[in-house]
Amino acid sequence: MRQFTRRRAAALAAAAALAAVGTLASAPGAAADAGPWPGTEGKILTDGPTLVDPATGTATQVGTHMGNYAAWAPDGSRIVSEWGQLASERPNGSSRFSLPWATGVRSSAEQKDITFWWGGRYIVYSTGGQLVYGPSDGAWAPKPLLSATQEPASVCDEDPTVSPNGLVAFSRRINYGCYDNDGVWVYDSSAKTVKRVIADAAQPAFSPDGTKLAFVRSVNGQLFTANADGTDIKQITTDGRGYANPSWSPTGTRIIADVHTSGDSSDVHTTEYVDVATGTPTAIPGTPKGTNPSWQPLRKNSAGRVWGSDVYASNIASSRWTWNTYGGTKVPGLMDAKAAVLINRDDSAYSLTAPALAGKKHGPVLGTTKSGLTTAVKNELKRTLKPGSNVYLIGGTSILTSTVSSQVSSLGFTPKRLSGTDRYATSVAVAKSVTSSPKYVFLATGTDYHSALAAAAAAGADGTSSAGSVVLNNGNSLTSSVKSYLNSLNPNNTMIITVGSSAKYALTHTYFSNWPSTFSYYPITASTNEATSVAVAKFWWSAPSTAALAYTSSWRGGVSAGAAMNVFGPVLWTAKDSLSSEVKSYLLRESASTNSVIAFGGTGSVAKAALDTAGAAISASASQFVYHPYYNGVIPATSLQSTYAARTNGGQPDTVARTGPTGSDPHLESLRTVRHQ
Repeated sequence: MRQFTRRRAAALAAAAALAAVGTLASAPGAAADAGPWPGTEGKILTDGPTLVDPATGTATQVGTHMGNYAAWAPDGSRIVSEWGQLASERPNGSSRFSLPWATGVRSSAEQKDITFWWGGRYIVYSTGGQLVYGPSDGAWAPKPLLSATQEPASVCDEDPTVSPNGLVAFSRRINYGCYDNDGVWVYDSSAKTVKRVIADAAQPAFSPDGTKLAFVRSVNGQLFTANADGTDIKQITTDGRGYANPSWSPTGTRIIADVHTSGDSSDVHTTEYVDVATGTPTAIPGTPKGTNPSWQPLRKNSAGRVWGSDVYASNIASSRWTWNTYGGTKVPGLMDAKAAVLINRDDSAYSLTAPALAGKKHGPVLGTTKSGLTTAVKNELKRTLKPGSNVYLIGGTSILTSTVSSQVSSLGFTPKRLSGTDRYATSVAVAKSVTSSPKYVFLATGTDYHSALAAAAAAGADGTSSAGSVVLNNGNSLTSSVKSYLNSLNPNNTMIITVGSSAKYALTHTYFSNWPSTFSYYPITASTNEATSVAVAKFWWSAPSTAALAYTSSWRGGVSAGAAMNVFGPVLWTAKDSLSSEVKSYLLRESASTNSVIAFGGTGSVAKAALDTAGAAISASASQFVYHPYYNGVIPATSLQSTYAARTNGGQPDTVARTGPTGSDPHLESLRTVRHQ
């Protein structure tokens, strides 16, 4: 068989209600974008990359590598710069990793003019005069932003800048050698259109709110502003010096630029900012070097907790945090449930695939007693579901008795029991309920909940947009029901993803009579439960905006987290008292895009110290996140506006799907060929 390990980009839109072209669902706890505009002003970044205190001029180099064209993530938590190959790092130089080279481009020459796009999920830059984009975490190789028709070989596009609603403005040069300036052009990623908005203009920069463009003109090198559509052009500076590479301050009141004055022997460069209202320039103390200055946007992210009075109440809280009240006032950011999944709240074995089923059927996972519906579950079913909706019972009558089914009917809903002779056969029944033609199937052990629940959160992440599920292996082997199910699939059409070493062993040591002698599968393994959840996250999600934390020793917490979060981002296992090191490293790496992290369960599950560490990891510093408590799943009234507003960085290019921008395998890392014995 051929073995592939790859990173997967998950489409976060979960259902038709949230599937407007190009928009992304936002987790209920996620702030709009990476915090409200305007941001506050942090340090100034110049080539080097070097951090400069704007008040004192004190300069500090980032890390040990010199880099050019450095750019800030929208929340100020990461920097991407060019040093031969693009690299991303924290402002202190830690958590550094290289980004892959662009593919499908005319040239991989100098990579320059970097900017973050869609709230930090992607980066856009120019290489060989061509604009490319890719995920900020390097999940797959960047590809051309524009089509060959929109960006013919006769033009050179440089200096990209982005607005909060997804517009990309850039400089275009034309004619032989791309020497002649043709103005500022704008790409609308929703309409897929490209048009020139300003003639005789270069080096555009969107204001923080996206309403204005700053730019320079070659005729006199002065600084100008205009509306985003190119109207109302105003000259800001008139001092005769040359201004280059303008960038707005996070408050939108000042524009920083590289200013040069011609001397007898050489140009003298200074970094200065210009007051937009008056045009008054002010030099940054210390004469910082570098020709691409930008101001760090300090914008606060969110660390939240969803919990109730006990683990069972926390399960109900997770449902209330995600799903609207049927017939009630729609809360922006919450979703309308179409079904519900019931599990035995005291039996982990039959609960492992529930989050995947819930993601596909679009509803909560609710834990009840074996003998009947609890009052809390009855109330939550009535709160969330339209009469007649399907309610799925996982397991036979020895897991959820016939009384449970009868009570579901009495409430006006339609019970649908999914069961088999054991947990393994039941996982097959659940998988078949999702689809008869799965695009992917996760295989994870049924004897330990950690791998299966992490996989179930991923499998449910596409909501109703595609089909896949989780089936269980029994130690190092497959039961007859699981083997028969897998044997009925064509591995050339269905991705088989093993999570954990036992799943990998069971798959590779089983003979499938209907399968070809060699086949592809995708293994995910790690040495700890926490590391396994991180490995699943890296494999399945590309630059997520939200992540969930669940206590490693609480399977119930994992089910609640997976059910509430699987359409938004990964579920990460962590220790109780402190954030597990693997999870911290992952959040630091993903901090450019991740603007909220949610713990499921009280402080007895995920301690305050662990959640605080997670909040700091996704933010520019420990002071740049806000804690939001969601007791019983209720959103504080003071948080409603930012909590539920659909992210302004929705509307990402709709070609960026789970399988990568081209629909092909985005990031192959290893290949092994093994034949059936």
